[in-house]
Amino acid sequence: MRLTAQTRLTLSAGEEVFRRPSFWDKFKTFVGSDVDLRTGEISLAQNALALTEQVQQAFKLAKITNAVSLAVDTDIVYQDLHDKADDADLLLEAARRHASRFTQPFDIIRIVFEWQGSGLEVLIEAIVRSKFKPGEPAVILSYGARISALRPADGEDTDKAKARIGQELSDVNLVPVAKTTLDSLVGRVEGALSRMFVAAQVETDHADVNVRKPSGQEVRDMAGNWQNHNADLRSTPSWGGSGGWNTRYYDPWSTYYYDPMDTFVNMMVIDAIMHPHHHHWGWDPGYLGSSWSAYGAPVTFVDYHGHVYGTADHYTDFHHHFNDVGSVSQNDFSSASWDDSALSSYDANQSSFDSYATPDAGGGTWDCADGTASAATDSATGSSADCSFDCAAADCSWDCSSDCASDCSSDCSSDCGGSD
Repeated sequence: MRLTAQTRLTLSAGEEVFRRPSFWDKFKTFVGSDVDLRTGEISLAQNALALTEQVQQAFKLAKITNAVSLAVDTDIVYQDLHDKADDADLLLEAARRHASRFTQPFDIIRIVFEWQGSGLEVLIEAIVRSKFKPGEPAVILSYGARISALRPADGEDTDKAKARIGQELSDVNLVPVAKTTLDSLVGRVEGALSRMFVAAQVETDHADVNVRKPSGQEVRDMAGNWQNHNADLRSTPSWGGSGGWNTRYYDPWSTYYYDPMDTFVNMMVIDAIMHPHHHHWGWDPGYLGSSWSAYGAPVTFVDYHGHVYGTADHYTDFHHHFNDVGSVSQNDFSSASWDDSALSSYDANQSSFDSYATPDAGGGTWDCADGTASAATDSATGSSADCSFDCAAADCSWDCSSDCASDCSSDCSSDCGGSD
């Protein structure tokens, strides 16, 4: 389970960006034709280093002083691999030492801070863009938060972690209180940004609570790294992964931290909401989701590509996508043979472009025509939207060449059995 939020900062002024004239442009100019070199974009009128300093000062005003990293595109200027506390000034010193990098061409600057308090662990990534269209934000702050009580503690074994987290989930105030805490922090940062950027327009999407169904590979990684209960800062952040920084459910936590226990918590929450008969509280399926929603904290379920299933209080509309979660969450992850039983069916029938979601919710068009039928059914009706990403059982898990009149280019017939 994670909480995300976003703040966007639109600056009042910028410089129009013109492209360099091509040979053909120069020829047209030579013969007297008008050539439009405008790109429709605006570049920062403000010095990039000065703007970075303003963002850092806004964090300090909001009493957020624990810096994580600073990068210009993929060039890391500062990175706190030793978990120094109150190192905001160290980040600023590193930026000034590398001032020449900020004057060179770049796409984005990434400024990352973290904050802990009131049972919440929050990572904040500020993206400074060098070019943007009129009306678009020049700075985007994304928040990724975790509830501390739902994380396995150091030295806590599998069964004890499940029992304790299960009891924590039975508290209907847990998620609403966490959402209120994050909203308060976001509001504090928003106020600090307004003070540092007086002429700018500040817009905020408040905290959203969501649960991400892990991929099969993430579940394997979780079991293989069960003893690592900490979220380890990545030496190389996973920039460019699924769900980019400009999408609604972008979570900087997974970009900067390697955290197998995040997968564990997601599995526990899904199992608690969808299959509560496994647990001690004995409420009807969906009770927790409905309760959290009633307290002002609806929980949205997404897959590992950011596609939306729906909200927890309407779980009956999509619960069949989680039928394999219960068998995994009940396993002993510290067992050497756990994956043979837990992963035999987990995620095996979900393709990388599964279209259970509607187009408006971010779903794709790579699955069969009705989103559920096999390729054989659709091919019989002449559907051309399918082929390589949905398969009947006889086709292993990926190849649809025997069902489709025309097979697509991503044919994985030689890799039968792979699921992600």
